[in-house]
Amino acid sequence: VHFENSMEEIENAAREAQMGIPATRPVIEMTIPSSLDSTLAPPSKYVVQLFVQFAPYNVDPKIGSWADPLFKEYFADRVFSIVDEFCPGFSRSVLYRDVLSPLDLESILGLHKGNIMHSSLALHQLGYARPMAGYNRHRTPVDGLYLCGSGAHPG
Repeated sequence: VHFENSMEEIENAAREAQMGIPATRPVIEMTIPSSLDSTLAPPSKYVVQLFVQFAPYNVDPKIGSWADPLFKEYFADRVFSIVDEFCPGFSRSVLYRDVLSPLDLESILGLHKGNIMHSSLALHQLGYARPMAGYNRHRTPVDGLYLCGSGAHPG
């Protein structure tokens, strides 16, 4: 489930993130894994995951820092308020939340700069040139070493 109203919102979010500002209206993708696996939550309860884009790793220091727990919670509150616009009462229904910033994703999961795709791709790295020319069939020059994951074709 996505919570955007227009392409302009997405463009504005990208612009803010490029300036080191966590997007005012980030792209939010909600998944509800407990709707497919009832063992994840007690009866009549659900697990919801919010994947948020345009929360830059390098935040302008004049704006704040992901190392500041209040800054991180404020951003999460803003994300929840956007979900509330589409799903009234969502925030009040949440019993527990675990907020992971790009800094957390790097320190906990080892994702460089918190990027779940390992890095950003340029046009010359798309399709059969992903991750780079000559390596699209998962093989590398090292015998027996193969590339796999979101950074390799088809990604």
